[in-house]
Amino acid sequence: MKKTKFNRRALALLIVTALIFTGYIFMIYRDQKQGAAADIAQGGGKKYNVAVAADRGEILDRSGNTFVYNEQVNTIVLNGLTFPDKMEEGNQVILRLINFLEPRGEEWIDMLPIELNAAGVLQFAEDREYDIIWMKSDYFLKLNSYATPQNCYDALIDMFKLEDYAPADARKIASVRYNMTRVGFGAALPYTFAQDVSIQSVAYIKENSSLFPGADAQVASVRKYVGDGTLAPHILGIVGAISAEEYAAQKEKTEAALEEAGDDEEKKLAIESAAYGMNDQIGKSGIEQAMEQYLKGTNGVKTITVGDDGRITEEYTVKPRTGGSAILTLDVQMQEIVEKSLAWFIEEVAAEEITASGLPPAGAVVVEDISTGAILASASYPSYSLNSYYEDYDKLLDDPGKPLWNRAFQNGYAPGSTMKPATCIAALEEGAITPDTYLFCGGLYDFYDQTFVCFNQVAHGNVNVEAALGYSCNIFCFQIAQMVGIEKLNAYASLLGLGQKTGVEIDELEGILAGYDYRAAHGQGWMLGETLMAAIGQSDNTFSLLQMTNYCATIANGGTRYVPYLVSKVLSSDYSEVLYERNPQVAVQTNFKKETLDAVRAGMYMVANETTCAQYLNGLDYKVACKTGTAEKTRIVDGVV
Repeated sequence: MKKTKFNRRALALLIVTALIFTGYIFMIYRDQKQGAAADIAQGGGKKYNVAVAADRGEILDRSGNTFVYNEQVNTIVLNGLTFPDKMEEGNQVILRLINFLEPRGEEWIDMLPIELNAAGVLQFAEDREYDIIWMKSDYFLKLNSYATPQNCYDALIDMFKLEDYAPADARKIASVRYNMTRVGFGAALPYTFAQDVSIQSVAYIKENSSLFPGADAQVASVRKYVGDGTLAPHILGIVGAISAEEYAAQKEKTEAALEEAGDDEEKKLAIESAAYGMNDQIGKSGIEQAMEQYLKGTNGVKTITVGDDGRITEEYTVKPRTGGSAILTLDVQMQEIVEKSLAWFIEEVAAEEITASGLPPAGAVVVEDISTGAILASASYPSYSLNSYYEDYDKLLDDPGKPLWNRAFQNGYAPGSTMKPATCIAALEEGAITPDTYLFCGGLYDFYDQTFVCFNQVAHGNVNVEAALGYSCNIFCFQIAQMVGIEKLNAYASLLGLGQKTGVEIDELEGILAGYDYRAAHGQGWMLGETLMAAIGQSDNTFSLLQMTNYCATIANGGTRYVPYLVSKVLSSDYSEVLYERNPQVAVQTNFKKETLDAVRAGMYMVANETTCAQYLNGLDYKVACKTGTAEKTRIVDGVV
């Protein structure tokens, strides 16, 4: 009996002792986990390798003047070692951070592809198809492909235990949780919560660490742009958080490179260091995208050790390597002049005419070195500032003037009379005419049952190539187009690079070369009269300004068509190594006869100095030649075109 009593007492004492000991251990663990980062213990003796993002390389002009650089800023990160494990506690920390930053005008990273519109209705974000697919997939929400925004939202609420929050707050917390999951947040991968945060906000968060457990401040680099950020934005492009689609594509490239590396451990380490994480930034457009592999740099590796005594130590296993510096062909001063001149012309000189047209004021300029193909300047109007791109994005997207669109490279224009030099080259090279051939222009031209009108309805009389181009005579071009035919006209237009991509590094329009092939591809036929219209740059002809600039450069330099380019070289961050170099590249050597080009250039010189543009260009200190063009829709009124 006594033995039983003893055993019960001993057992009770043992249980109580165990409970006290367990509680004590829990208290120590809790206090350590919520304490300062240097005193934390979680999994004593464990090591974590954390990727350290490399700074992106700078972008400079041809003389080394800065276009894009990096600036050190404060970021708020969530540390996986100290962030609350319990979902509810973590959600409270996230909302506290959001409610602290937003009234101060400081943004947190919001990547959830579900938005609440002005009416409070849930909708999928625009241009986020791949992210929406990933969100619904088995990797995350495990929903059907036809799931609605509300279905996805409800699943997020359930997944992250947000039922007790107001819809707007729940959506914000869900966005952070979504992105934390997407990037693989954990002990080895901190999560960047907010970028470019003021030192005052950093100080407050640090001083009130008990309110924000797991939140810490780090210094990181962000892209900054010369001046107010409005210089060459369409060329330079932007960087942004890597999307699920971009990450998948980069991961595939990394895996292929690792497989190719075989057993070469040094090479494999270099490949892995250069690989992308879901938390990385990536070039989205322009030079930032085109030169991504050079600008990105190589990430470093920081090893974090949590000792048995709870202390955390950090050391670089691999130091990050800053990306290369891209040297552009652009000239900063010329770029400034071109942008200001274009804006001045549109806003003041042509303002009345543009207003009368009912079209949004817009225009573009490209300046090319005719002897190399290097682009010296390029402007598109209206424009925007890279400094405020993300803040202004919705406004820019809704602007009827489409300021985000690169009109110089991506817009298509009917060339109008600027096509006439190409038409004349075709006729001269084919031997249909010579520079001394004169054809009669009576102001009207009958073709079967249609009558075509000459430019400004003027009868130019007998004209040769020089005079026809100088006076922009339609009827001369109609006659030689009949002699040559659309296929030969297009053969020479192709030699001159029209209706095809130029090969420049950034996104560009392919364009359309009017003729049998284009019509056949669209299930349509070609009428003989359209050959006449195509010869003067109308019909289906649609070219980018870059194509037309390159076409003029080919005529100017004697018949060599170069591939236009924007990047001359990329140097290592310490300028000791050339990572990439671009020399002038010949696309086509046309081998046009000298007398052909002399005749065409004489006509273009006449435009600049004697006819259409003489009042603007005559008397300059250097020789100028040009060809104007005004595209119009073809109309047939009472048999007159």
